[in-house]
Amino acid sequence: MLGLGAARALAESTVPLTVAPTPAWPAPGAPLSVARVRFPEGFGKRRIYLDAGHGAQGNTGNKSVTCEDEEAFTLRIAEDLARRLEATGHFQVRISRKPGERVPYPSRINAARKWNAHVLLSLHSDARGMAMPWEPAPGQQCYRQDTSPGFSVLWSEEAEVPLQNRRAGLARAIARHLGQAGFRHYDGMDYTGLYAADSAQAGVFVSRVSEPTHRRIFVLRRPTFPSVIIETHHALDFEEAARWREERTLEAFAAAVAQGLVDALAPAAASAANATARP
Repeated sequence: MLGLGAARALAESTVPLTVAPTPAWPAPGAPLSVARVRFPEGFGKRRIYLDAGHGAQGNTGNKSVTCEDEEAFTLRIAEDLARRLEATGHFQVRISRKPGERVPYPSRINAARKWNAHVLLSLHSDARGMAMPWEPAPGQQCYRQDTSPGFSVLWSEEAEVPLQNRRAGLARAIARHLGQAGFRHYDGMDYTGLYAADSAQAGVFVSRVSEPTHRRIFVLRRPTFPSVIIETHHALDFEEAARWREERTLEAFAAAVAQGLVDALAPAAASAANATARP
């Protein structure tokens, strides 16, 4: 017969341990994975034109929850992404503008075309929903809205079908790998009447010419090579904006974008390489 102490110890040992749930993006501590980018044989070097969104005359973009201009954020992210893509040895990268420059959007498209870019990625942050004023520091008023986090990737169907397919393939590949890395995709609630949800991939949205409120976004519709907009996050969400200051976020983002580019630019070879790599 077990004594009281032994019986109590036995009972306690059979009680299941409660495991705290893993926090979801963008909560502090929500994990992001940095996958090793796989390049198929013969991939070579591809030319990637990074458009640091906004930065044109009179066009600074949104202001974040900490009052950072979108044009400053996109240039900072473009410079970081360019460095990481080039470090793979498989990408040549040009950025649409330098600090202090005011570059018209037609000039950006022309520069990418003359360079024979394989892809144009336009980097942005989003501002969603009904925001409320707040002070991140005494005397500094910004706007905050913490209920609409997540990335989105946009493409336009304003093109012939072959180019539509290449745009869609690029957008879906990038969004797929961002999701696999742990980034949360935006649900699109505030896109109603602006963009249609892409039925093939969560986090991807389409600018459809058939919609009455169709938005003819220049960097999506004008290039004759694949182009997409990456809305990296909701700039008015305090936690998400803070995560985009972290090294891990930038590292995971670059790896996901790089693999998305590989999948879109060499789809057959990339599929074979991924299949071979599976355990």
